Parts: sequence; C-alpha cells; structure tokens
Amino acid sequence: MAQHWHGAPVASSGVHVRHDRVFPAKNHIVVVNDNGEVWAHPVAHGSIGGAFQLPGPAVAVHGVPPKFVTLDKHHSRILVINASGEVWAHDLDFNSRHTGNAYHVQGPAVGHASHDLEIYATKQGLAVRNANGEIWVHHYVNRNAYGGASKMNSPAIAVHGVPARYVFKSNRRVIVVNTSGEVWAHQRTAGWDHGGNFAGAYKASNDAVAVGGVPAKAVVPWKNYILVINQAGEVWAHTLH
Repeated sequence: MAQHWHGAPVASSGVHVRHDRVFPAKNHIVVVNDNGEVWAHPVAHGSIGGAFQLPGPAVAVHGVPPKFVTLDKHHSRILVINASGEVWAHDLDFNSRHTGNAYHVQGPAVGHASHDLEIYATKQGLAVRNANGEIWVHHYVNRNAYGGASKMNSPAIAVHGVPARYVFKSNRRVIVVNTSGEVWAHQRTAGWDHGGNFAGAYKASNDAVAVGGVPAKAVVPWKNYILVINQAGEVWAHTLH
C-alpha cells in the first residue's frame, strides 16, 4: 500500500513540467520546468521540504531541440541530449544553489535514432534503451568525453506483455511500470558494459502504481521506493522488493 510522504507539493508552481524531467538526486527531488528553471526539494525520512531554485542559464530551452533530459547523479549534473545526438551538461551545485553554464560532452551521436526511447546516466556512461528492448552503453573516457556504444546482454526490456508506461533505472535494476500499474524489474548481474547483462523480469511490487486516484504527473525511483507525484503535487511512495 502506498505511503503518503507529507510536505511541500512538488512540481506544482504553475509552470508546466514534463513527466520525464523530475529526478532523484543527492537527497533531493529535482524538477526542470518548461522555462528551463531548475528547482529542488530536500527529502528526509519520508518528508518533502519546500522548493528552492538553482538559478542559472535555462536548461533544455535554446539551441537544437532536446530529445532527452536526464540527471547524472554520479557527476551531479543535468545532461541534455539533443535531436542531433549531442550531449550537453549543466553542473548542479546544491551547496551554493546554482546551475552552471552548458558545456559539450564530446563523443559520437547518442540516442538520435527514431527507435531510441530512453537514456540512463550511469557511473560508467550513457545507457540507451531502444524500441527492441536492447540496451546500448556509451562508456565515459573521462568526465567530458565518451566513446562508441556496446550492447549489453539482456532479454528484451519493456517490449512484451502489457504495454509499458514508465521505464527507468533504479540502482542495479531497470524498473518497468506497465499500464495496469504492475511493477516489473530486471536485475543487473554485471557492469554497464558489453560483458554486463540483465536477468529476466520479476514482479517487484505488490502495489498497483500510478493507476486510479489523482492522475500521476511523474513517477521516479527513490532508493527502495517508487515515488508517484500526482497532479496535486502530492508524493506517494510504493515499496520495491
């Protein structure tokens, strides 16, 4: 059964927020709105603190249209992958509460194919899931450069059965929430590289997630939970196992 995490409403300022631009980061929920503003809510012991802005240049607003926006928590930065497959980064500083200027992370085009569906930032690089359920990883050469893609060994992820509604990375798993609210997980059994692999799917929660009640605005992983942020800004937590 879902637990209500009390506190300030999330992503409810009136400026539109897309469902894939709400992220967990360093004990905060980070929100990037359609004006390119970055806001953060501190989270502690199931309580949501008030939002504070990380002022700086607008994120994912100017230049080549963005295709993906993701958060690289290992390097504390937001990554913007545009329609040309270029990767641009904005560093986040939660201490001084600031968003840095965009800089280009060098490498071949990432996620620009029409069948590429999501990009996950990992400690080792950028993982791309496509419509065939394959995961390809571009490994970092250093913080500001990455190389060509290698395919992980895994069953097709979020392809068969009830259609997927949300797919995201959570620690060593890829989590799939389908349109029936079922939660399935693929456990990673090795690193994010060509020798790595994911196991077959298993049921990861007893709850029906993001179905019924106030419609969901965003669904994000949080440690051993899935957080559903509804249109009222309320946060409801579902336990993963």
